[in-house]
Amino acid sequence: MTPETAIIPELSVRDPQAAQLWLCGVFGFVAAGDELRLGSQRIALTKGAPGGHGRIDHLALAVADVDLALAPLLAAGVRLDDTTPDGPLEIAEFWDSGVRYAFVQGPEGARIELCARRGGDTRPRISDPALPDPRLPGHDHIGIPCTDITATEAFFLSLGLQPVAAVDLIRPEGRIPVRFLRLGSSVVELYAPSVPPACAAQGLWAGLRLTGTALTKGPRVGPDGLRLSVV
Repeated sequence: MTPETAIIPELSVRDPQAAQLWLCGVFGFVAAGDELRLGSQRIALTKGAPGGHGRIDHLALAVADVDLALAPLLAAGVRLDDTTPDGPLEIAEFWDSGVRYAFVQGPEGARIELCARRGGDTRPRISDPALPDPRLPGHDHIGIPCTDITATEAFFLSLGLQPVAAVDLIRPEGRIPVRFLRLGSSVVELYAPSVPPACAAQGLWAGLRLTGTALTKGPRVGPDGLRLSVV
């Protein structure tokens, strides 16, 4: 059987078993072989000793309503990430009507974003009635900060990803170019912040796996040391 075309983020943690229990208990992920799945979202857990946030900054889950999805998480003791310490924010420039989003701290502090499209496109991108909580349907994107967004975009294009959207955010701190690219149902968000973030050599979201492509199997290293493997 041909494997599903997807980009699977690797979460590197000191205690994979505890991370799995947290992701299954809090978000409703289920174990599927050596992966965890929540609707269209797949995660591979690996054991490591990450030093913080790395070249892959966050994983974003699509939700229909950020506030509705966030409330039970906070009630269960999940902490907001310092990216959105006061709760959900909005970006009006994304997609047709903007997005509303919030970041929470996942296993060992890994950033997980809840993201909802505003206006008439607040429906989940993937619907799965078997999910324990339909407010958390699955994959939205994988967020990757770049020092050279042109080079990073070219790297992903060489792997067969296709451009989806390009937006330049104008903020008081300067211009922030953002590019969205897709492979199958998986989306990466590339962005070049005005001040490059301090990235650990071994980050929590440590790498990406590409499945279901015609590319030669094996590791790849992209700009900024981004680690990717074709499996």
